[in-house]
Amino acid sequence: MNDDKNNPKIKAVIIDDYLPSAKILADALQKREDIELCGIAESLNDGESLIAKHRPDIIFLDMEFPEGNGLSWFEETHLPENTRVVFHTCYQRYIHDALSLRVFDFLLKPFETSELDLVIKRLRSEKPVEYEKQPLQHHDTTNLHLGSHSGSRLLSITSVTNSKVIVNPADIVYFRYISDRKIWECVFYNLKRIILKRQTTAETILAYGPDFVRTHKQFIVNVRYIGIINGNDCMLLPPLDNITEIKISKTYRRELLDRFYDI
Repeated sequence: MNDDKNNPKIKAVIIDDYLPSAKILADALQKREDIELCGIAESLNDGESLIAKHRPDIIFLDMEFPEGNGLSWFEETHLPENTRVVFHTCYQRYIHDALSLRVFDFLLKPFETSELDLVIKRLRSEKPVEYEKQPLQHHDTTNLHLGSHSGSRLLSITSVTNSKVIVNPADIVYFRYISDRKIWECVFYNLKRIILKRQTTAETILAYGPDFVRTHKQFIVNVRYIGIINGNDCMLLPPLDNITEIKISKTYRRELLDRFYDI
């Protein structure tokens, strides 16, 4: 991002072959005093020229172009080190692939002003979305004492792209709240992750089933995957014992212990 303290504007470029959509985004950006819109490119090649000329802080990139795919272009193009990419698209099916490539963020068409505000706020704080492509692999559930839970009813959860996903609650290990994006994600036993719709609350998740317990303001865990409670750390059963991010806060510790020892 620009370091000029006297002119701390964020330099932005839009790459979108559908001009009406690009103009809607351009109008929203130009209304902001902290944004300098450097131009709109209607092709990937023209986009590369704009990037080379202006070295923007942020690129709003569409997904589909006559000459290629924005996702492939992002993978193959060498961008300036401090340039962030936000996929601005109506193609919801690409969102999870985009996040797995560690793009900075996404903005679904049509977007709300509050969603654009959040993207810009995150850019200023330099906190890119921390999603990594996880291997989808089966594991041995010998150590997971699921009991009657494995036969529980299926759940319908809604992803951030508004897709309905049917899951078995026994396959869910934990939920994590991404505070800077104000959104929950669901983590499965095979390490697949689904980002939940923005309206999902902790209360919604806890209602998914009796085995889900809150351990921290950022974590809700399937108690049947917990192996050890050690101070403020929640250790999972093998082969998930390498997951170390789950924490326990004083607020939720008593209920967690009661549920854990009641299994």
